[in-house]
Amino acid sequence: MGDSVRLFNEQNGEWVGHISTESKKSVTLTIAEQIRQAETNHSEIHLIFSPIKKDRNDMVIEKAVELGVTHLHPVLFARTIVRDIKAERIEAQMMEAAEQCERLSLPKLSPLKDLKKLLGEWNKDIPLYAGIERSGAMPLLTAAQTNPSAQSALLIGPEGGITPEEIELLNSKAFIKPVSLGPRILRAETAVFYGLSLLSAQTKA
Repeated sequence: MGDSVRLFNEQNGEWVGHISTESKKSVTLTIAEQIRQAETNHSEIHLIFSPIKKDRNDMVIEKAVELGVTHLHPVLFARTIVRDIKAERIEAQMMEAAEQCERLSLPKLSPLKDLKKLLGEWNKDIPLYAGIERSGAMPLLTAAQTNPSAQSALLIGPEGGITPEEIELLNSKAFIKPVSLGPRILRAETAVFYGLSLLSAQTKA
């Protein structure tokens, strides 16, 4: 009784509270003071990614939260190996990562869908940078610097790479900007970390 806890959410910021009553099923807190205002950054970073093997996928979710991703879009590509997600597990991971990095908001998790469906529903006002290997495309950093925006999205393919047919589909969309993540072929999770680091640094508040 009387122990202090920290409470936070996206709308109300972060507060200190004290446990006033507790039982096996519930705890009552008395709010003492606000220690952090709600976040006022209204930028958006979307991550479109293929689910990958368990431990690596866990790391993708964790680092996406730490790097400021606001929307997570799991997508099925032709070569996606893991073809299902556990939304409750991902939501728990997002909450744990947010607590660790003292972030007040959680990314919005979209339902798993195939690539064609996602592109058909995409908001064309949000620049979408697609990491396509060996394409001779503009480097992501250059592309993001050329078109700074409060909204942006990064698409990273599956462990087996994006098929030629999928590359053709991506290249057919005017709102998609093919980009390079460097001269080396990166693992899927490494490509996510590297790409998000560049993109988050360029996203306007």
